[in-house]
Amino acid sequence: MFADPHDPDLRPPPPGFTLRRPIADDIPKVAALFAACSMDRIGMVTTREGDLRARWHDVGDYDDLLLVEHPDADPRLVAYAEFHSDVDPFTGELDLHVEGRVHPDWTGQGLATFLHGRAEDRARRAAADLKRDHAVLRTAVVDGDDRARRFFDHRGYEPVRHLLELRLDLHADPPSPSWPEGVTCRTFRPGHDEEALWKAHQRAFADVPTSLPMEFDDFVWDRIQRDPNLDPGLLLIAEHEGEIIGLAICRAGTETAREDGWVRDLGVVPEWRRRGIGMALLREAFRAFRERGLTGVGLEVDDVTVEGPVELYRRAGMRIVRRTDVLEAILRVPGP
Repeated sequence: MFADPHDPDLRPPPPGFTLRRPIADDIPKVAALFAACSMDRIGMVTTREGDLRARWHDVGDYDDLLLVEHPDADPRLVAYAEFHSDVDPFTGELDLHVEGRVHPDWTGQGLATFLHGRAEDRARRAAADLKRDHAVLRTAVVDGDDRARRFFDHRGYEPVRHLLELRLDLHADPPSPSWPEGVTCRTFRPGHDEEALWKAHQRAFADVPTSLPMEFDDFVWDRIQRDPNLDPGLLLIAEHEGEIIGLAICRAGTETAREDGWVRDLGVVPEWRRRGIGMALLREAFRAFRERGLTGVGLEVDDVTVEGPVELYRRAGMRIVRRTDVLEAILRVPGP
C-alpha cells in the first residue's frame, strides 16, 4: 500500500514531527483532535468517537490513515489524514479523497501543506500505476470553515456538490401520516424482510445520480448488521398488496446528538412517487422518534440529486442547519 509513513518516495514531515499508522486504541485521541478542530473552526463538534470507529472499521487495515506526532505535544498527536483512492464508477476518473485535521495549537507549522502534498504524491503514484495523465483530488469543507476554504481555494479546488444537513425539533406530536388507499406501513422483521427491502432500496435509489448499486450482502451489513443497537421499529416499510414500495431506514442518535433521531434513507419506488408516500413515511418516522423520547430529527441530503427531497423535508418542517461543500481539483501527472 502507498500510505507507508516511511516510504522514501513520499515527502517527509516538517522537522521534529514523526509519522505512523494508527491502531484501534488511537480512536479516542483522533476523535479529540477532530473535536478540537471543529470547535476552533465552526464552534460545534461534527464527528464523534463512534463515527470514527465505524469509518475505521470500513478502512480495515488502516494503511490509508496517517498520524502526525510531536514529542512536545500532550497528547503527542497533532495532525491526522485519510487518503482513499478509487476509480469513479460514473466518470471513470481516478479520484483521491483527502481529509485532514491539524490541531489549532499546531497550525502555522506547515502541517496542512505537508499533508496536502502527501496527498498529491499519493495521487501521482496511483495515476502512474493506472497509466493515467491526471487524477481528481476531492475533499469536503463545512460551511463556516473559512480557513480551510481559503487553503483549498488557493490550490485550485472548486465546489462541485453540496451536502445539506436538515433538522426538526420534536417539541410536539407531529402530524399524523396520510396514506394512499391500499398502502400500509409496518416495521422491519429481522430474518424475513432483508431481501425484499434490498430490492426496494435499489429500485428507489437507482435514478439518484450519486447513489451506487449495492450487492445484497453489502446492503445487509451496512444498513442492518453494522449497528449493534439496531431498533427494527425504526426501519419503516410502506407496502401495497404485500410489495414494498417505500422505506425509511432510521436510527436513534446522530453524529452530533444522541437525543436526536436520524433518517438515513428515505425512498419510494418510481411508480409510486408523487402520491404522498415519502411524506407519510417521514411523519411515521417522526412519530417513532417521539415515542422513544428523542427530541429532534436530523438527516443529510445531496443537493445535486433532485430538488424534490429538499422541498419535501422543508414541507415537513425541517430546516437546513449545515452545508458541506465537496471540492475538487485536477492534478496533472507528467509522463515518465
